[in-house]
Amino acid sequence: MIMAEAFAVIGLASALLQLLDFGGKVIKRLRVLEDQTTAGAACFRGVRTRFPLMLDLVKKIMLQMEAGLVSENSKAVMYPVVQNCLSQAQELDNLINKTLPQRSDNTWVRGKKAVYSVLSEPEIERVDAELKSSFELLIQAGTFQRLDPAEGLKSMTFAPSFTLSQLPLPQKQSQSTQSPWEELEKQTSTQSAILMVPFPRDANFLGRQDVLELISEKFEKTHAVTLFGLGGIGKSQIAIEYCYVFRDENPSAQIFWLYGADPLHFEQGYQDIARRARIPGWDDQKTDKLKLVQEWLQEENTTGWLMVVDNADDATMYFGTRQRDLSTNHDESKTFAQFLPLCSHGRILITTRDRRVGERLSQRLGNIEIARLSAGHSKDLLRSKISEEYWSEDDALKLVEYLSSLPLAIAQAAAFISENSVTISEYLETLVNDERDLKELLSEHLEDSRRDWSSENSVIRTWKLSFEQISKENPRAAEMLSLLSTLDYHAASRSLLRKDDKTETGFRTALGVLQAFSLITASRGPNPVVKAHRLVAISIHKWLELRGTLDYWQSQALSILEERFPGPGQQHFREITNMLALKPHADIVLGYQFNTTDDMLKCARLLISTALFDLSSAKYQRSFESCERSLTIRESLLPSDHAEVLESVQTLGEALLHRGTFTGAKTLLQRAIVGREKSLGPLHVATLESLSDLTITLLELNELSAAESTGRKVLEGRQQVLGYDHPDYLVSLNIMAILSQMKGDYHDALETTEKVLEERERLLGLECPDTLMTLNNFARLKFQMGDLDFALQMIDRVLVGEQQSLAGNGYDIQVSLSNKAAILIAQGRFLDAESVLRDVLKMRESALGPSHASTLFTMEALANVNEMRGGTDGATDLRQNVAKLSNGRQWLPEVGALLRAGLLFD
Repeated sequence: MIMAEAFAVIGLASALLQLLDFGGKVIKRLRVLEDQTTAGAACFRGVRTRFPLMLDLVKKIMLQMEAGLVSENSKAVMYPVVQNCLSQAQELDNLINKTLPQRSDNTWVRGKKAVYSVLSEPEIERVDAELKSSFELLIQAGTFQRLDPAEGLKSMTFAPSFTLSQLPLPQKQSQSTQSPWEELEKQTSTQSAILMVPFPRDANFLGRQDVLELISEKFEKTHAVTLFGLGGIGKSQIAIEYCYVFRDENPSAQIFWLYGADPLHFEQGYQDIARRARIPGWDDQKTDKLKLVQEWLQEENTTGWLMVVDNADDATMYFGTRQRDLSTNHDESKTFAQFLPLCSHGRILITTRDRRVGERLSQRLGNIEIARLSAGHSKDLLRSKISEEYWSEDDALKLVEYLSSLPLAIAQAAAFISENSVTISEYLETLVNDERDLKELLSEHLEDSRRDWSSENSVIRTWKLSFEQISKENPRAAEMLSLLSTLDYHAASRSLLRKDDKTETGFRTALGVLQAFSLITASRGPNPVVKAHRLVAISIHKWLELRGTLDYWQSQALSILEERFPGPGQQHFREITNMLALKPHADIVLGYQFNTTDDMLKCARLLISTALFDLSSAKYQRSFESCERSLTIRESLLPSDHAEVLESVQTLGEALLHRGTFTGAKTLLQRAIVGREKSLGPLHVATLESLSDLTITLLELNELSAAESTGRKVLEGRQQVLGYDHPDYLVSLNIMAILSQMKGDYHDALETTEKVLEERERLLGLECPDTLMTLNNFARLKFQMGDLDFALQMIDRVLVGEQQSLAGNGYDIQVSLSNKAAILIAQGRFLDAESVLRDVLKMRESALGPSHASTLFTMEALANVNEMRGGTDGATDLRQNVAKLSNGRQWLPEVGALLRAGLLFD
């Protein structure tokens, strides 16, 4: 018997170590399973909650054994229980193996594992029941004996009694006292006040002194203070530090800590308080421990206590719902806020991600928002966690800025750097270069003894809890967050996130939920926008990937933008502000990969819309690429004569026209005309649009006779179909004025231009780019007619309007500036003209590139004016540069006739 007990003692220590080590690995695998599957995670949810509590208990037993407070007989009793736990953990690991998808698994294998997870649910429930039973056996294990060196063996039984019928228990002793860990707690409590903080003080705790002082100030006015903020911002670490600060200031104070994320942990925390404080009735199974502890803390003689409720995020758990409030079932109607003590002689410190929960628990008097660390403290935190060999001051500042000074992200980065022996520079390079690497690094689980076993110790997994809580509480808020992550999350207008069929109240409530969890910020004013940090958006992306809904939300974003971004014929001047706001979102969405026919066609339509906008912004290469991509998509899905294919052909022709590739533009526009005349008719507005663009192309090619023929055809067609007051009719009239000007018929050109200018001022306003364009042509005409002063006055007026309405370095501004330089040269003001041309050269080098024909044309003009003012050497250098950049090409013929003439077209 003695040999058997000795073997059991050795075996128990080994089994406890094995269970602790193996159990930690199982918890990691459960986290991975939860990340990668939905059905599988649901099956394992019960054991995922219970298993960390069991391992925490194992730690306590090992500490008691080291302290010599567990008798040999008791060890022998516990040995088979621990062995059973280890066996169940191994069986659990096998079940996880069969359900956890691997990267190498194909779709069929993944589907098979998903089906298996559902079929194995009874087996998982059996393992969970076994672990639950073993957990209770370890807590209430019937008979223990404390070894007292002075008195020898002293028998005791643990109340409440529990029958271990399935275990070979030793003979029950005759007397009844406390269990070993209760005895340890009793001895501790007689020496000093209870300190139930499960984490040691952090010797490297940095900053937050202002927050600690603010907590104390708040407690002077209210008994409950809440720390709220983004997950991983450091709320729990501040609470830990405050516990020790409070203890230093109040050595006799009782300090309690409970994990408030779910009912199981909350109730376990109250049970621990009852046992540690030895509140009368603590050992009676029929006693409601929640009520018992609450009433005890509210008693006047229970003074000077502090209780921390960590991670109180679930509003439903604390305050219930209307359905729960009406329930007649006591368990269903129970809310946990009612069990928090209300008294003036104690303090409650709450941490939460949800500001609204914090406000309600602290009666809106003690809310403190936890902001990100300062750059200096963030850098110090990083330095405290990695060795000097990996350190770089500059890279450290860049890294903490990139991680938004989020303490959990910094700790996660430091752990990866140390464990993988990489420098800060190497880690930062990985983060910046590939978003997939960033997601993986932010998902890495961080082993941290200063966080609860049940807490998620990675940025993405921590925020995943917030996302899931929001999904459960307010699905509309979760939808908005999902959509925001697929857009330009730096600034999304509220109108993009709001569904037309939803009420304003519902929208504002959903927005309030996201703000309460500190996941977004929402501005106010005439054009309010919603913003999220990059790490938040990337974490949402990962969450959507895990849920299998990322493709859906990318498709939703595409549908919204395709519908709202003005398309061909809709991009009027009054839409510029709207298009500027939508363009960053469109650029992001167009970077996604779409697979369904419907989505691909929507993508092609959005590409055309953004290409037209880029044309107006002088981003010709980007516009050309978008048009090419749109045409490729449509030609792969639709017949060659389909209206949408022809639209892409037409727009690609426009892009080539603006790029200066006139021959290519002519070919494509002629194809569009033939197709549109056949399918839509010769007088359809789309057919007339193609003819109009062909006319401009012929003007650029200086084919004036052909241009006049097509131009008159378009003018007459638009007059017949649209009428004299339509903007498109004025486009054609403006083209005819340009034609007259190029032919040298200044009288007809002046008459027609004045008519167009008058109508555009009346219909569109003077600030409209189309009106300013006409005014530029009018100024150029006056210049050619010799009225230099009037021409300069007009061109300055044009430039002021273009800077206000267009901004940037667009094509229209470049042409108007070039016209100003030409007028200044004619006036003999060569130095002023040279200055203006240098500005134009910079614009064209930036927008078009140094070797573009328009850039070289400007360089040649600059050489000419330089020569006029006597700068022969400068002119020679410029011409040599032109020859070098043009590679010997005859570049001047590539410059359009309209550009040479200083004329603008619609």
